[in-house]
Amino acid sequence: MKAHYLGHVVFYVKDLERSLGFYRDLLGFKEVGRIFNGAASALTSGRTHHELLLIQVGDAPGPSSGRRRGLYHIGIKVGDRL
Repeated sequence: MKAHYLGHVVFYVKDLERSLGFYRDLLGFKEVGRIFNGAASALTSGRTHHELLLIQVGDAPGPSSGRRRGLYHIGIKVGDRL
């Protein structure tokens, strides 16, 4: 199996608008949609539908809730043969 490219990265963030200010306004990502009643934003650099998803979790408690701020997951596009 071979990795073809990095598909997307998902971050849990405290403040969605502040995080958008960094990724959209400073780094130039384009917001392509909101989900979870506006609590999450998908962003793209133009290469794919979205390379980045930001999900607002606010001041969620630690690991027991499963929604800590920071990296949630990374999607990697791989081939379908071993």
